[in-house]
Amino acid sequence: MIKYELMHLDKRNRANKKVAYYLHSDFKEFGKPGKVYYKEDILNVELDAFDFKIYNFNQYKLAEDCFLCTYKLLKENNHIVTNRSSIWKYEDNDWKLRFHQGTEVREG
Repeated sequence: MIKYELMHLDKRNRANKKVAYYLHSDFKEFGKPGKVYYKEDILNVELDAFDFKIYNFNQYKLAEDCFLCTYKLLKENNHIVTNRSSIWKYEDNDWKLRFHQGTEVREG
């Protein structure tokens, strides 16, 4: 599943909106500042394109067609670390991102 997380986060896919292919039609995201985003929101905004590293990646099979992925993401441009969780659902012969959440890790 990590390859799908990497495609979802890849700055080239985000810049040219190819990321839309990986979003489920009912996609929902709880963003870092607490804002809720849907697929149409993602398609109508300029996405943040950044270099990153993923740490502590884990995947959990919830059903034959559903995985939960959790990991830490480091944005290399500003060194902000976030805890990330994603739910991927197999639909239309490929994996689609159904839900995503990013929560900033703060010191102290």
